Amino acid sequence: MRLKFTLPFIALIGLIFASCNNKQYASSLDIETTSISTSDSYMNNKIMLLEDTIKGLKEEVDSLTTYKKETLSGKLTFGVEVATFKPCNSDKVYWINDKTKSGRLEKLYYALVNGKEPYTPINAKVEIIDKGKEKYGFAADYDGTYEVVNVLKIHQIVEENCK
Repeated sequence: MRLKFTLPFIALIGLIFASCNNKQYASSLDIETTSISTSDSYMNNKIMLLEDTIKGLKEEVDSLTTYKKETLSGKLTFGVEVATFKPCNSDKVYWINDKTKSGRLEKLYYALVNGKEPYTPINAKVEIIDKGKEKYGFAADYDGTYEVVNVLKIHQIVEENCK
């Protein structure tokens, strides 16, 4: 998680540095001089190297922060300080963050379990983004964290089959 925030910061610092060097370089140019001195050539090489480094860092940051959506079916449970999802055919349980429009997932869950025992699991088919393991908070006690971005199907558990 730390790398996700560090690389954009490094890239930003690099851009600022390159911008400052370009301004400094541009202000030190002599308009009447037609040939490039050795130090000017050296500075151009440094600027190009820095620009290449920044471009590479940007590509790496973009690849690290692009998350893939998955469609999963499993058991969904909400309650006080509980928001979990257990995928079908898995022993792992994930903390979930409802990122659907207007908290649609949680609203559908509570409408479906109205009048039932607290923490009643239901079957759900959802689109998620796997955000990995958290270090702090309630989510740290689980195998990882999923962001639910879309609800495809939700229904009460009629049998123990996970669908």
